[in-house]
Amino acid sequence: MRHLKILADDLTGAADTAARCLRFGLPATIYLDAPTQPAPQGALAVSSDSRHLTAEAAAKQARSTAASLLDLDGGWYKKIDSTLRGNIGSELDALLELLDAPAAVICPAFPSQGRRMRDGVLTAPDVGPPGIHLPSLLRGQSRLPVGEITLAQVRGGELGTDLRQAARERASGAAQRRVVIAVDALTDDDLDRVVRAQQEALPEALLCGSSGLAGALVRQSGGLKGFQAVPERYAGSAGWSVVLVAGSGSAVSHRQIDSLLSYGRDAPDWGVSRLVVAPTMDGRETAALAPASPIWLLQQARPLPGAVLEGREARRRADHLAQVSMAAMARRRVDLIMLVGGDTAMRMLRHLGAARLTVERELLPGIPLCSAVLEGRPTLVVIKPGRFGGDGTLVELLHRVRMPGGGNGKG
Repeated sequence: MRHLKILADDLTGAADTAARCLRFGLPATIYLDAPTQPAPQGALAVSSDSRHLTAEAAAKQARSTAASLLDLDGGWYKKIDSTLRGNIGSELDALLELLDAPAAVICPAFPSQGRRMRDGVLTAPDVGPPGIHLPSLLRGQSRLPVGEITLAQVRGGELGTDLRQAARERASGAAQRRVVIAVDALTDDDLDRVVRAQQEALPEALLCGSSGLAGALVRQSGGLKGFQAVPERYAGSAGWSVVLVAGSGSAVSHRQIDSLLSYGRDAPDWGVSRLVVAPTMDGRETAALAPASPIWLLQQARPLPGAVLEGREARRRADHLAQVSMAAMARRRVDLIMLVGGDTAMRMLRHLGAARLTVERELLPGIPLCSAVLEGRPTLVVIKPGRFGGDGTLVELLHRVRMPGGGNGKG
């Protein structure tokens, strides 16, 4: 096997899964489109960019993206959002049919990010009580029968037998002899158990989940046998000119921005010049960014209560933000580009002409530092999901890029 083919429904999903793969020794590359040949060995994380589509259109697009990878030798992993956004059921149906796989084993838990599943209910820092019941969501989205594996079964010592039995019971008498099985997990040890049982009992099944489960797959497979383990490189910024583009409307993202601005006021060499990009703004207004500030922050305005944060309008605003940010980048040399939010990352990288990014380090769980050739010069890129992390995450990420060993002291 030469590749682990990862199909995500947005760019930040592809990026956070690639980061976990590298963390456990598997070379990782992120693609905005289907990889060109010859593709590098290791994890190939590709976005179908389908989260915003209708269920039918998302299934069609996911299938088309996956079909472009069929000729590459390797296994598969279906990345889903760790808060269960998107068209999970319809995309799974399409992928299982394309791969002629008998089952999908689904676990969206990502313990390092506080995302856990018990009794089929996903809880997460940004998912309010009572959480999301994954089996119910799947029954509403998928045409296939849905099975459930409890935490007691995961930890009971007979998980492989339980998985086989769930697959047989659900497939019995079904019009389509394929099933999807939702599995509980609270810890990384639970994820390891799930991977071991799937590999031993249902090796033809498709593993599906967050980047936490993908990390367990690589970790349990020794970096996936046949690959040479790759250490993470420091790849720190040679200079200190940062453009941070934040399009996410999540409350998490805006708290992180507030924390960065507060930190910058107290640290002289961390000056942040901010531009809140209004819908009517054009690139000329980037002249207001202070030339001496090492960090330029371009962000969407804080959304009004009840505002829709996803969909066509959100993507239009992300594209406008990217266009204004490109005008800012034309004003000076940039050492590091930090992109917050999936739509924002995709639109910025499209405008920059990026085709692929090489993952250099996992800065924090699920957040990669990447290298790319953008507009003819090597550039470092950080891709962060808008909903990931605590209030100080942006500050910590910038420290980890700037300092060998990931130090987090001021200055």
